[in-house]
Amino acid sequence: MNRKILYMILMALTCLACSQEQREANYGTEEECRYDAMQLDGDWEGIVAEAQKSPVQSLACHKVFKLAQFRLNQIDSEAAMECLANTKEALTSVTGAMMMSDVYMQLGFAALAQRAAFEAMVVTSSDKMKRRALQRLAETAIITKQYDVARKYIAVLEEKDVNRQWLKTMKPMAEHPEAIEQNPIFKSLQEQYEKGEDQFFM
Repeated sequence: MNRKILYMILMALTCLACSQEQREANYGTEEECRYDAMQLDGDWEGIVAEAQKSPVQSLACHKVFKLAQFRLNQIDSEAAMECLANTKEALTSVTGAMMMSDVYMQLGFAALAQRAAFEAMVVTSSDKMKRRALQRLAETAIITKQYDVARKYIAVLEEKDVNRQWLKTMKPMAEHPEAIEQNPIFKSLQEQYEKGEDQFFM
Protein backbone atom coordinates (compact mmCIF):
# COMPACT_ATOMS: atom_id res chain seq x y z
CA MET A 1 0.00 0.00 0.00
CA ASN A 2 1.21 3.50 -0.82
CA ARG A 3 2.78 5.11 2.26
CA LYS A 4 0.80 8.33 1.79
CA ILE A 5 -2.50 6.42 1.63
CA LEU A 6 -1.56 4.42 4.72
CA TYR A 7 -0.72 7.64 6.57
CA MET A 8 -4.10 9.15 5.59
CA ILE A 9 -5.90 6.04 6.87
CA LEU A 10 -4.00 6.20 10.17
CA MET A 11 -4.85 9.90 10.50
CA ALA A 12 -8.54 9.16 9.86
CA LEU A 13 -8.55 6.38 12.46
CA THR A 14 -6.85 8.66 14.98
CA CYS A 15 -9.42 11.38 14.45
CA LEU A 16 -12.26 8.86 14.70
CA ALA A 17 -10.90 7.53 17.98
CA CYS A 18 -10.57 11.06 19.26
CA SER A 19 -14.15 11.86 18.25
CA GLN A 20 -15.36 8.89 20.28
CA GLU A 21 -13.27 9.88 23.27
CA GLN A 22 -14.63 13.42 23.16
CA ARG A 23 -17.55 12.03 25.12
CA GLU A 24 -15.10 12.25 27.99
CA ALA A 25 -15.30 15.76 29.41
CA ASN A 26 -12.75 18.16 28.00
CA TYR A 27 -10.83 15.58 25.94
CA GLY A 28 -10.22 17.88 22.98
CA THR A 29 -11.45 18.82 19.53
CA GLU A 30 -11.03 16.98 16.26
CA GLU A 31 -8.70 19.78 15.15
CA GLU A 32 -6.49 19.15 18.19
CA CYS A 33 -6.45 15.42 17.41
CA ARG A 34 -5.31 16.08 13.83
CA TYR A 35 -2.54 18.46 14.88
CA ASP A 36 -1.49 16.20 17.73
CA ALA A 37 -1.17 13.18 15.42
CA MET A 38 0.90 15.19 12.95
CA GLN A 39 3.25 16.66 15.55
CA LEU A 40 3.81 13.24 17.13
CA ASP A 41 4.74 11.98 13.65
CA GLY A 42 7.00 14.98 13.02
CA ASP A 43 4.92 15.95 9.98
CA TRP A 44 5.82 19.64 10.09
CA GLU A 45 4.95 20.19 6.42
CA GLY A 46 1.52 18.67 7.01
CA ILE A 47 0.89 20.97 9.96
CA VAL A 48 1.79 24.08 7.97
CA ALA A 49 -0.36 22.91 5.05
CA GLU A 50 -3.29 22.27 7.41
CA ALA A 51 -2.97 25.73 8.97
CA GLN A 52 -2.83 27.37 5.55
CA LYS A 53 -5.87 25.43 4.39
CA SER A 54 -8.17 26.57 7.19
CA PRO A 55 -7.86 29.03 10.11
CA VAL A 56 -6.49 27.48 13.32
CA GLN A 57 -9.04 27.54 16.12
CA SER A 58 -7.25 26.00 19.11
CA LEU A 59 -4.49 27.95 20.86
CA ALA A 60 -2.57 24.70 21.37
CA CYS A 61 -2.82 23.97 17.64
CA HIS A 62 -1.61 27.48 16.87
CA LYS A 63 1.47 26.89 19.00
CA VAL A 64 2.13 23.55 17.29
CA PHE A 65 1.85 25.42 13.98
CA LYS A 66 4.47 27.93 15.18
CA LEU A 67 6.73 25.06 16.22
CA ALA A 68 6.31 23.51 12.77
CA GLN A 69 7.27 26.80 11.11
CA PHE A 70 10.35 26.97 13.33
CA ARG A 71 11.29 23.37 12.45
CA LEU A 72 11.02 24.23 8.77
CA ASN A 73 13.10 27.42 9.23
CA GLN A 74 10.13 29.58 8.23
CA ILE A 75 10.43 31.66 11.41
CA ASP A 76 13.38 32.43 13.67
CA SER A 77 13.86 31.39 17.29
CA GLU A 78 12.59 34.73 18.57
CA ALA A 79 9.27 34.25 16.76
CA ALA A 80 9.11 30.65 18.00
CA MET A 81 9.22 31.92 21.58
CA GLU A 82 5.56 32.85 21.09
CA CYS A 83 4.94 29.16 21.80
CA LEU A 84 5.85 29.83 25.43
CA ALA A 85 3.33 32.59 26.05
CA ASN A 86 -0.23 32.21 27.40
CA THR A 87 0.50 28.88 29.06
CA LYS A 88 -2.70 28.67 31.09
CA GLU A 89 -4.92 29.69 28.18
CA ALA A 90 -3.54 26.86 26.01
CA LEU A 91 -4.31 24.10 28.53
CA THR A 92 -7.99 23.91 27.62
CA SER A 93 -8.28 20.15 27.02
CA VAL A 94 -6.49 16.88 27.68
CA THR A 95 -5.16 16.69 24.12
CA GLY A 96 -4.27 20.38 24.13
CA ALA A 97 -2.33 19.99 27.38
CA MET A 98 -0.29 17.08 26.00
CA MET A 99 0.34 18.98 22.78
CA MET A 100 1.68 21.87 24.83
CA SER A 101 3.82 19.49 26.90
CA ASP A 102 5.37 18.23 23.66
CA VAL A 103 5.93 21.77 22.37
CA TYR A 104 7.60 22.88 25.59
CA MET A 105 9.75 19.76 25.72
CA GLN A 106 10.94 20.24 22.14
CA LEU A 107 11.84 23.85 22.91
CA GLY A 108 13.73 22.76 26.03
CA PHE A 109 11.44 24.00 28.81
CA ALA A 110 11.04 21.09 31.23
CA ALA A 111 9.06 22.80 33.99
CA LEU A 112 6.38 23.88 31.53
CA ALA A 113 6.33 20.44 29.90
CA GLN A 114 5.92 18.86 33.35
CA ARG A 115 3.08 21.15 34.32
CA ALA A 116 1.15 20.56 31.08
CA ALA A 117 1.59 16.77 31.30
CA PHE A 118 0.35 16.78 34.90
CA GLU A 119 -2.73 18.78 33.85
CA ALA A 120 -3.51 16.12 31.23
CA MET A 121 -2.91 13.18 33.56
CA VAL A 122 -5.16 14.32 36.39
CA VAL A 123 -8.21 14.96 34.21
CA THR A 124 -8.12 12.16 31.64
CA SER A 125 -9.68 8.70 31.93
CA SER A 126 -7.95 7.53 28.73
CA ASP A 127 -5.33 4.84 29.51
CA LYS A 128 -3.36 5.80 26.41
CA MET A 129 -3.20 9.45 27.42
CA LYS A 130 -2.32 8.56 31.02
CA ARG A 131 0.64 6.49 29.76
CA ARG A 132 1.79 9.32 27.55
CA ALA A 133 1.53 11.81 30.43
CA LEU A 134 3.36 9.45 32.81
CA GLN A 135 6.18 9.05 30.30
CA ARG A 136 6.55 12.82 30.08
CA LEU A 137 6.45 13.17 33.87
CA ALA A 138 9.20 10.55 34.18
CA GLU A 139 11.29 12.41 31.59
CA THR A 140 10.86 15.77 33.30
CA ALA A 141 11.58 14.23 36.71
CA ILE A 142 14.93 13.04 35.33
CA ILE A 143 15.64 16.49 33.89
CA THR A 144 14.78 18.18 37.21
CA LYS A 145 16.88 15.61 39.12
CA GLN A 146 13.91 14.11 40.95
CA TYR A 147 15.25 10.62 40.37
CA ASP A 148 13.16 8.88 43.06
CA VAL A 149 10.02 10.31 41.47
CA ALA A 150 11.19 9.25 38.01
CA ARG A 151 11.79 5.69 39.23
CA LYS A 152 8.26 5.55 40.68
CA TYR A 153 6.72 6.67 37.38
CA ILE A 154 8.86 4.16 35.48
CA ALA A 155 7.79 1.36 37.84
CA VAL A 156 4.15 2.16 37.10
CA LEU A 157 4.83 2.27 33.37
CA GLU A 158 6.61 -1.09 33.43
CA GLU A 159 3.29 -2.65 34.43
CA LYS A 160 1.56 -1.05 31.44
CA ASP A 161 1.92 -1.51 27.69
CA VAL A 162 4.67 1.08 27.35
CA ASN A 163 7.25 1.43 24.59
CA ARG A 164 10.16 -0.87 25.43
CA GLN A 165 12.71 1.34 23.65
CA TRP A 166 11.56 4.28 25.76
CA LEU A 167 12.07 2.20 28.92
CA LYS A 168 15.50 1.09 27.72
CA THR A 169 16.52 4.74 27.37
CA MET A 170 14.90 6.23 30.47
CA LYS A 171 15.37 3.60 33.17
CA PRO A 172 19.20 3.66 33.22
CA MET A 173 19.21 7.47 33.60
CA ALA A 174 16.75 7.29 36.51
CA GLU A 175 18.71 4.53 38.25
CA HIS A 176 22.20 5.86 37.43
CA PRO A 177 22.05 9.68 36.98
CA GLU A 178 25.65 9.77 35.77
CA ALA A 179 24.36 8.08 32.59
CA ILE A 180 22.79 11.42 31.63
CA GLU A 181 26.28 12.58 30.68
CA GLN A 182 26.12 10.09 27.78
CA ASN A 183 22.75 11.44 26.55
CA PRO A 184 23.36 14.84 24.88
CA ILE A 185 19.64 15.68 24.69
CA PHE A 186 18.87 15.11 28.36
CA LYS A 187 22.18 16.60 29.44
CA SER A 188 21.31 19.79 27.54
CA LEU A 189 17.74 19.85 28.92
CA GLN A 190 19.05 19.41 32.46
CA GLU A 191 21.54 22.24 32.00
CA GLN A 192 18.83 24.53 30.62
CA TYR A 193 16.50 23.68 33.52
CA GLU A 194 19.24 24.48 36.04
CA LYS A 195 19.51 27.97 34.54
CA GLY A 196 15.82 28.49 35.40
CA GLU A 197 15.02 29.90 31.99
CA ASP A 198 11.44 28.59 31.87
CA GLN A 199 10.33 29.94 35.25
CA PHE A 200 9.42 33.31 33.72
CA PHE A 201 6.72 31.68 31.61
CA MET A 202 4.94 29.85 34.45
